[in-house]
Amino acid sequence: MSKRKKGRQKRSTSQIIFVAMSALLAISMMASLIIVAIPGPSLPTPTPWPTWTAIPRPTATPVAVEPSPSPVPAEPSATVEPTEAIIGPELPTATATPTLTPTVTATPVSAAPTREAPALAFAVCGDSRDGTRVYRRVLEAVMADGSQFLINTGDLVNKGTEAQWREFQEIMVPFKLPFYPVPGNHDGLDGNLDGYLAYSGAPGAHYSFDRGPIHFTMADSHHGGITGAELAWLRDDLSTTEQPVKIVVLHHPPFDPDGTDHIMAFGNEPFMDLMAELGVDHVFAGHIHAYAQQEREGVLYTITGGAGAPLYGTDHPQAFRHYLRVVVQGLDVDIQVIKI
Repeated sequence: MSKRKKGRQKRSTSQIIFVAMSALLAISMMASLIIVAIPGPSLPTPTPWPTWTAIPRPTATPVAVEPSPSPVPAEPSATVEPTEAIIGPELPTATATPTLTPTVTATPVSAAPTREAPALAFAVCGDSRDGTRVYRRVLEAVMADGSQFLINTGDLVNKGTEAQWREFQEIMVPFKLPFYPVPGNHDGLDGNLDGYLAYSGAPGAHYSFDRGPIHFTMADSHHGGITGAELAWLRDDLSTTEQPVKIVVLHHPPFDPDGTDHIMAFGNEPFMDLMAELGVDHVFAGHIHAYAQQEREGVLYTITGGAGAPLYGTDHPQAFRHYLRVVVQGLDVDIQVIKI
């Protein structure tokens, strides 16, 4: 009887151990499920190995990055057009910050040379009558200095006879640039411009044309001043142009910066009022055999009369042989005095 009880005791102990182990196993499985269900800290997503990709040129200037050492050889770069840059593969690092390797940067091409050529250059001279040798030197210098055309402020000849006009025409034969004159008081025989219109190359007593940003208005003052009809033509011509720079050329100046009365005989004030009203930038005149310049009401008046006629040295400190070379850059007009 005692033996049976002992066997029962052994079986009871085994059953207890089995139940305990099963319970531990069940608790362990439940704990594992609970741990899995609780979200842990997020891990960085692996970065896939990128391929060579052409990207649009950035608005900012690309900055070259030194290549990082890599055990993987970089693919050779293709020819790069100046309008875009090619960026090489990104290598992942321990901090998950990509490093560019290598970077290929296109070399920018300069849009213009360091020293720009003038957009427009032309010459202005005046009062070439009775000075053939001087005027020939002026013409030769203008053809050699890069000027694109020549403006003459009048008095091409002394008395307007046909013989004088034929001589003037012979002088102009070697001159190969466009020529734009206005009539002076010496160019009309008894006030008649027939010889001037036949030999000077001017299309009319007055006319206008555009070159570059400039509108040139070539006015007629050969009677000694500006008539009412000429003033009306000037208003109509200057008020209809859309050019940003306006230049008026005529023979007689409305005033003399040196203070003499060798100027327009009539129409001075209405002419200057119109120039200021319509925003004229420059007025070129002759008639005074010297060089002078002065600004009035925003208009720069320049007198050039040193291309051959006898100089007015007594009342004018800048009476010398010369012409003007005008250089235009954008809307900037630079007037250079060239002595002959």
